[in-house]
Amino acid sequence: MKKILLYTTIGLLLINISSCKKYSDFQSNPNQPSDATPALLLTNICYNIFYQDNTQPDFATRHLTYYERGNSAVDYSWRAGSFANYDVLRQIMQMDTLAQSSGQQQYQGLTKLFRALLFSQITEQFGDIPYSKALDAKSGNYKPAYDTQKEVYKGLLKELDEANNLLSDSKGKISGDIVYDGVASKWKKLANALRLRLLMHLSKKEADADLNIKAQFQQVVSNSSTYPLFESNADNAQLVFNSTATNNYYPDYGYLSLSTAVSIEKGFAKILKDRSDPRLFAFAEPVSGMPANVFNSYEGVDAGLTIGDQTNASNNASRIKARYHADKINEPWILMGYAEQEFLIAEAISRNWITGAGTAKKHYENGITASMNFYGITDVAGYLSGTNVVFNTGTALTQIAIQKHIALFMNGGWEAFWEQRRTGIPTLSVGPGTYNNGLVPKRWMYPESETLYNFDNLEIALKNQYGGKDNVNGIMWLLQ
Repeated sequence: MKKILLYTTIGLLLINISSCKKYSDFQSNPNQPSDATPALLLTNICYNIFYQDNTQPDFATRHLTYYERGNSAVDYSWRAGSFANYDVLRQIMQMDTLAQSSGQQQYQGLTKLFRALLFSQITEQFGDIPYSKALDAKSGNYKPAYDTQKEVYKGLLKELDEANNLLSDSKGKISGDIVYDGVASKWKKLANALRLRLLMHLSKKEADADLNIKAQFQQVVSNSSTYPLFESNADNAQLVFNSTATNNYYPDYGYLSLSTAVSIEKGFAKILKDRSDPRLFAFAEPVSGMPANVFNSYEGVDAGLTIGDQTNASNNASRIKARYHADKINEPWILMGYAEQEFLIAEAISRNWITGAGTAKKHYENGITASMNFYGITDVAGYLSGTNVVFNTGTALTQIAIQKHIALFMNGGWEAFWEQRRTGIPTLSVGPGTYNNGLVPKRWMYPESETLYNFDNLEIALKNQYGGKDNVNGIMWLLQ
């Protein structure tokens, strides 16, 4: 029960990274000497970015459903989102200032990478956002203008290219790094994989010559010496947990409601069972009293039902696997991994964006294999040739989307939701208990703080995008 009050109080405000410490804790005191270094800030920045609770996005994405009480991620009664990423971005820019003063380019490269990641999350939530002037408070700009979503994406793609150029093992080990243990080339791979992700987010704009999406994608995949990419799960951008370091345990450890009021969602269970997918056994417990590792022993709960009907259905359904709330270490939390990258390349080939990168089938199978291996499943050949799984060029985009949806279970934050919103695959369950007139929201409303402190710029942004209305069903530029 310890997390439920928090969830029901702020709902989807947790879609962003929330800092465990105040930004002021990391600032230099102008009246006293300071020992602040980029490395000191990097550790906390990594923790804030990678230490995430995945249950909220997994409820919204219909991997899971929660039926103890109302939950906005399940019932889609969404309201205002959060600009909490800006708090972390301020820490990042302080790190960058220190790096510039000491000539440490590695941290400047990480600044570019982290900015691209965090700003992309914000624009995916809302649409147009403060970007180019967003962090100018020290210059007296407390009411930043909004950049269009297109300009934001153009800027982020440029920053990732710059991050690639700045990050190099030849410049030394990166101190304070709790993700890649200071290996710059690993961060470089993440910057390029993230660039592929953002380019694919722009798939509806592939004809826009100003963005040049296809050429950018081709540039990255065609030159591994300049733009290295993930080569295996060993390159995954992930946070590994342990039982000794303070607070470094799996985010959902001790979340008691996971054991009593959270089940695999019915549609997701069907996706897995229709493919005889053994990952189901890693995700869920069998129905009470039934044998484990037998597909007929697993069933989901329809998230479109009312809370009462979901509760009744849960008596004959599968709870989430106990390790997610009972194992202090459990598994690493993946921000972005090799499996996702391979699905991105498979989709780009299937869309005829790129050439010379091998076959879509090969990258599709690489993605599945990597996801299976993450759960300790090594015998994958039979699955790859199975019903609904064997690669078919005629249904490739659907197959790729489904497999990415599976691979992002309890990983990747809101990426699975962004991708479903982009592709429409799979169909998400709605019904009498979901509100919002049976619609799956497309965005969050802007934070109330913008109405209070930056209203004029917010008003302009709303008029330019949504006819002046801040509506969760508004269609942002990215999706048009």
